[in-house]
Amino acid sequence: MFEKIKSNNLAKVVSGILLIWILGGIAISYIEDGDFDNIGNSLWWAIVTMTTVGYGDMSPESSIGRVLAIVIMFCGISLIAIVTGTISSIFTANKIMEGKGLGNINFNKHTLICGWSNNISEIINSIITDNKNCNVVLINNENEDTVNSLLSAFQDSNIKYVKGDFSLDSILSKANAQKAESAIILNNQDLKNDEKVILSTLTLKKISNNIRVIAQISDKEKISFLKRANVDAVLVNDNFESFMATFHITNPSIAQTIEQIIDFKTNNNIENRDIPSNMVGSTFADLFDYFYKEKNEICLGLYSDEENMGISELLSSDASALDKFIESKLKEAGHSLEEKNKLNINQNPNKDDVISKGQGAIILK
Repeated sequence: MFEKIKSNNLAKVVSGILLIWILGGIAISYIEDGDFDNIGNSLWWAIVTMTTVGYGDMSPESSIGRVLAIVIMFCGISLIAIVTGTISSIFTANKIMEGKGLGNINFNKHTLICGWSNNISEIINSIITDNKNCNVVLINNENEDTVNSLLSAFQDSNIKYVKGDFSLDSILSKANAQKAESAIILNNQDLKNDEKVILSTLTLKKISNNIRVIAQISDKEKISFLKRANVDAVLVNDNFESFMATFHITNPSIAQTIEQIIDFKTNNNIENRDIPSNMVGSTFADLFDYFYKEKNEICLGLYSDEENMGISELLSSDASALDKFIESKLKEAGHSLEEKNKLNINQNPNKDDVISKGQGAIILK
């Protein structure tokens, strides 16, 4: 609303400048003789006078002409000042709205981080370390100072903020979710937020069927509901922490190795690799040798798309209210309840397994 009012005012001021310029040029051509007889010269003089540039190549001789010049100068100065102020106020207002999370986001193929977590800085750092050109949009209802403090820590990165409930269509639209590539939904270790995470997954899948959604929940009993909502990956709070705590006691060397691998500050990272076409039809042992000898990398396994059960098969035969709600939402969004392609991971395959077309390699570099 504010921008619309400002834009309308700006259009009126610009129209006023054009009107004074044209009328001033026509008027001076009738008042003065000599060079002013040419309408082009008169319009040139009018714009030079309005902007107070004053080249001095032409000047009125009569008293009426000089009075007209003074009027044009004052009107020009005032109107141009208004134009400058209006443009500046629009930019300032947009900046303020952006800082408060009230602006609209124009990113494409960006990542949404919905909600808040105590380790949100590590999540953002991991994303931008893996892809420095990645655009990230935060969606949450946290305190403005808290969010701005986080944004200041990543001021050199392309990170923006939308304030609001990330389960609402209107808020997700502000974040341009329909053009987002992926979304991470956080629940901040709160059991009460699990239902909201499920609802948000449904809403995101309704907005864009192509978006990859990674959802975090506290109650692992809710995993089946997220699968019914067509989630791409599920993270359960404390599962990994419990796993690592156990390893630190029983096998500390393994725990430290895993920590080094998942630490983006080190050079030992796990990545996906395309398999060269000439390796299709070879064995996994051949592929392992290729990466180790040619790339100095270790191939840990293979990944590919596979056909999983359709959503309709995951829903209970005696469907609960939540099942029916999920199914109705998916149908409303125009999504098929039939089979979907999901990522299949094959860790440490048999050495004689044959590499197929469409498979990719998971490597430790």
